[in-house]
Amino acid sequence: MEGKYRLLRQTSRWARFAQVTVHGAVATVPEVRMGPDVFGWRGRAYGTAPCASRADDQRIQAEAREGAWYALMRLPEEARGVLVSVVEIVTAPADTGPDDVKFAAAHAVWQAVGRNPDQYPWIGEDGNPVFP
Repeated sequence: MEGKYRLLRQTSRWARFAQVTVHGAVATVPEVRMGPDVFGWRGRAYGTAPCASRADDQRIQAEAREGAWYALMRLPEEARGVLVSVVEIVTAPADTGPDDVKFAAAHAVWQAVGRNPDQYPWIGEDGNPVFP
């Protein structure tokens, strides 16, 4: 199972962007893992020099983990047995804000498993993700 979600939103104030790709596999209990090269796209896009870790990489990975868990816990109990591997996180320093990666990760998980919860996050009038 694979899911990929791209948050792409332009408001009158700012742009919002985040893209997360996940792989899912059937498991006995829900689990979220971070892939070994989630920021590998930087090397492919810009070459190896600027691909060193950035100061906010850990925060971005934590947001992706949080979004994946958010998605799993809102599925019906019988559908939660999924091992989610976050394989790619794409951000843009000027356009990726708080909770953008979390939002994209949650939607990527739902896409991978082919199910949506009864209530899911949305983009508010101010352009920020809203998590109920």
